[in-house]
Amino acid sequence: MNTELIIKPEDQAMIDAIKSIGKSWYEMALPDHPIYPQFARKLVVTGFNTPDMEGDEERIYVNVRQYLILKDGNVIHKRLTMPNWQIHEGNVEEIMGASGKLLTGIRQLKDDDGNVISEEIETLKAQSVQYVRFLIKTKSIDLVDVFAQFMGIYKDKFQTKIDSI
Repeated sequence: MNTELIIKPEDQAMIDAIKSIGKSWYEMALPDHPIYPQFARKLVVTGFNTPDMEGDEERIYVNVRQYLILKDGNVIHKRLTMPNWQIHEGNVEEIMGASGKLLTGIRQLKDDDGNVISEEIETLKAQSVQYVRFLIKTKSIDLVDVFAQFMGIYKDKFQTKIDSI
């Protein structure tokens, strides 16, 4: 007896897309290195985790590797371990509203009588770990978009290490 699974073409396309997604969580292309232009470079998020939530301090650990890819043949030449990025509860992020604009408030400086001396627009911020958790749980943003936002910061923070290949 033979059985056959009949799948609609659009469902097969979804299955094929799942199989071809790749192993990384996020990739960010880097410009050519001034000394090694034969390589295309990219930063790759290979993993992430959070420690026990019962601990004293919340953190998100992001594991990053730099890939050196030979331009001639598109072959991975080397994977370099980059510093793991620890986003901890002491970090703060600017809060983005649903429209994509940053949320702001007005900070007023008042004298002892309560009279406003000056006003300044201030961007609202939240603790990084809590903000990321909120974005993901409320489906306000996809995980890949979180990585996209943070990897620009990572690149700036570790630029020297990234370029010392």
